[in-house]
Amino acid sequence: MSRELIVLTSEKPTLDLQVLASSPLHVTGNYVFDAEDRLLLRVQEPVLISVPGETERLLGIESATPIWWTEIHIATASPEADHLAQRCAETLDGTIWTAR
Repeated sequence: MSRELIVLTSEKPTLDLQVLASSPLHVTGNYVFDAEDRLLLRVQEPVLISVPGETERLLGIESATPIWWTEIHIATASPEADHLAQRCAETLDGTIWTAR
């Protein structure tokens, strides 16, 4: 079952998946795969949210605007995928939201 993390940051985030995804993982664009070529996660390009109250409406989280919204989609229910997604979110150094 897939799930997602949403990271809200005040500055446009940059994330080097090549650095975070150690061997035997490999990266193609914004996708991270395991050694068996199974998709672990996908990081979407950040989106600038400039509408006041939009994060509260969508997530129930108050935030200043403008704010950057980055989604990390975990494609598989594995500890490795969860750990990597959490590392990515922490590296972005913002407010992390998850439905879980």
